[in-house]
Order: sequence, then structure tokens, then C-alpha cells
Amino acid sequence: MIIHSSKNDPFFGPGEGSGEPVSILVVSQHPLMIKGIIGMLANVPSVKVVGQSMGRVEMMLKIYETDPAVVIINDDDKDTDSPGTLESIRSVISEFPNVNVLTIIKAHDFDKELTMLKIGVKGVLLENFEQETLVDAINCVAENGLWHRRKIMEKFISEQLFFYKSREADRDELSIPSFTRRELEIMQLAGKGKKNREIASELYISEKTVKHHLSKIFKKLNINKRAHLKSFL
Repeated sequence: MIIHSSKNDPFFGPGEGSGEPVSILVVSQHPLMIKGIIGMLANVPSVKVVGQSMGRVEMMLKIYETDPAVVIINDDDKDTDSPGTLESIRSVISEFPNVNVLTIIKAHDFDKELTMLKIGVKGVLLENFEQETLVDAINCVAENGLWHRRKIMEKFISEQLFFYKSREADRDELSIPSFTRRELEIMQLAGKGKKNREIASELYISEKTVKHHLSKIFKKLNINKRAHLKSFL
């Protein structure tokens, strides 16, 4: 994963590419948006528009047919049938995990942009972008990079670190407790059904010491009956 920060704020990775033009599918319910993007990319040798779509079903079919490296989707949550809804974008990412999605939004929306990042959108652009920014973003996501605002990335990373620490804490709670050699010896003998007196005699220690060790063992294993020791042997 390529992550880098630019002077324009998003995190991105420039990527050197393979030398082949990046194949692009342009998706929007608005013909003028499609026309504008295609016009911007017409004379850019590093990219190649392989298709366009204005509907959800048509978009999915076009992806099957053209196998684009990047799908540019104009965000549009006002129309539930739009190919630009979060649900539709999520479907694309789920159905075509190797396709890199770049979305275009009208205005910054922290929660929406964070959600887009979480569901797998590689990049987000404001619709007033310039040609250079669009090309940079395309090349970035085509190389599996991320083109998101710094504050979005920082929030996402902080959440992931929190979840990681929580999982580690849970794992520590579930981890097998450590035992001394003497405790292991007593566990083994007690698990075989030997009484405290027999254990004390075999290990040359007092019954009081055996009881003390068993108390610690029970606490570590979170059990309260001698018979439960068998399940740990």
C-alpha cells in the first residue's frame, strides 16, 4: 500500500506504473460530468477511458466487459437508484475487489469520506478538481495507493490502532497463564486424582504448601473444583 502526503493535503502514492495506460471507467448520472472527465483525460497518455456509464446495472456490466483498473464514480446519495450511492459503491468493491474506486464529491463530508475509506474507496476528489489533480489521483489509486484528506487518514488510523489495542488486550486476557514448575507438578498429580496428603508425600512438601499452590492454580485457571483440572491436562 502506497501512502504519501502531498502539498494539496491528500495522502497518495505517485507510483511508477507499468508503462501501460491506466484503463478508466467513468460513472455518473450526469452527462456533463462524464463529458468533462473524458475531455480532461483525452490527451493524457498515461490513462485510457475504456467506457462510461450512467446507471447502476450498466456500470456493473461495463466493469465485467472492460475490466478497468480504476472506476471513477460521481457520488450521488439523493437518488437511491444512482450508481453513486454508498450502497452501489460498496457493491462494486465487494464484487470487483481488484478494481480501484475513485469517487467525486460535491463538498467535503467527514463522516461520508471516512465511511468511503472504510468500505474500500481508494480515493476521494472534490468535483472542482483540475486536470493535474485528477491524473495524479488516478495514477495513485491505480498503484493501490490512497488519495484521501490527511484528517480522514489520521482518524482512520487512530481507530484501527484502538481496535488493534483492544484485540491485543482481549487476547492477553484469553492467553494461557504461566505456572511455576512446582505448580505444574501439583496440577498433574491433582488432575490424576491424588489427594493433598499423597501429593505432599510425593513432592516432599507439607500439605499446607500443597493447598497454597492449589489455591493459586485455581485462581489462574478461574476454576473452583479439583475435578476441573483434568480438562487442562
